[in-house]
Amino acid sequence: MSSSAILDLAAKCLGELLGWHQVHHPHLAAHWQALYGLRDRLHQPAWHIVVLGQVGRGKSALLNALYGEAIFPVGAIHGTTQWPRTVRWHCQDQIVDLTDTPGLDEVAGSDRESMTWSAVETADLVLFVTQDSFTPVECQARDRLRTLRIPHKLILAKADLYPPMAEGIAVSSTTGQGIPELRQLLQQWLQQEAPQARALRILHQASQVEQSLGAALGPQDTSAWSWLTAQMVASLLLPGGFFDVVLAMISTLAYIRKACQAYGVPFPLPAFGSLSQFVLLWYAAIYLTSWPGLTFGTDLWGVNTNVVLQGGVIFWGYQQIRRRLDPYLQQGYQWGHHGPQRLLQQLTQTRANVTASG
Repeated sequence: MSSSAILDLAAKCLGELLGWHQVHHPHLAAHWQALYGLRDRLHQPAWHIVVLGQVGRGKSALLNALYGEAIFPVGAIHGTTQWPRTVRWHCQDQIVDLTDTPGLDEVAGSDRESMTWSAVETADLVLFVTQDSFTPVECQARDRLRTLRIPHKLILAKADLYPPMAEGIAVSSTTGQGIPELRQLLQQWLQQEAPQARALRILHQASQVEQSLGAALGPQDTSAWSWLTAQMVASLLLPGGFFDVVLAMISTLAYIRKACQAYGVPFPLPAFGSLSQFVLLWYAAIYLTSWPGLTFGTDLWGVNTNVVLQGGVIFWGYQQIRRRLDPYLQQGYQWGHHGPQRLLQQLTQTRANVTASG
């Protein structure tokens, strides 16, 4: 799949989400307006690369070496960079915004760290700068990058002073070691991986927006009691298991449709998955419990055991349907044909196939 096709798919996804929420959830605009910003970021002409690391790791010096000029201030005193600063860089035919950030363990405290992570969350790629070993702060930062699904490259700075590590790109801003190789690596990443990485990152953020919106919708009136009562009464009146199954099909679809309307999500839901398999097995159980050949002594204290058994199966089935349906309802529209979760799965699988064929 071409880079433009990947970005177009993601743009279509965001457009459909915005259109759906404008119609069905205008009262919750505060929860889904972030989708506008994600859509704008999708087609920004410049790629955003952020450098991240602890104080004194040589982040600013690394960016100066990449840029080819001393444009970011450096000093003998650690913590020279006190807020994120961005400059425009032309990497061959690619436009890049390079952002320098304060150190992760700044003495100034959480304010600077908050500014740092705000810059990181909009990055297409993070250059994670370290030295000869990982500190606890760096381990936590790498875990956070993985959780946020932000692509990052490990850069071992000051290679002229420290022995190399098993992973990462060794560079030295002082001697120039590894800088040409790093430029080449970035050029290759920008040309081959950047569009898909941006699309995956933005779709992941859109998925989080959808989950937040689902939580904000709160518990809607999706009680199954009215449908359950109606089906049990009708099952007593209708003869034969075939009619019981037909009734269960009609009742189940009506219940699911009403639940989708309550949450403002499309019907039918395209990602039932295990729910559809469970429903089919449930229908089979309803049929079997109404079969005349299945009996447990016909009566127990004057009550037909088949009726009791079938009623229990129907009651249990509705409870299971409600439990399995809730996650889809609360995640909203993101499982649609062009929903973020569906596209995330497709793009991730495509990337895995390309890597495997490699």
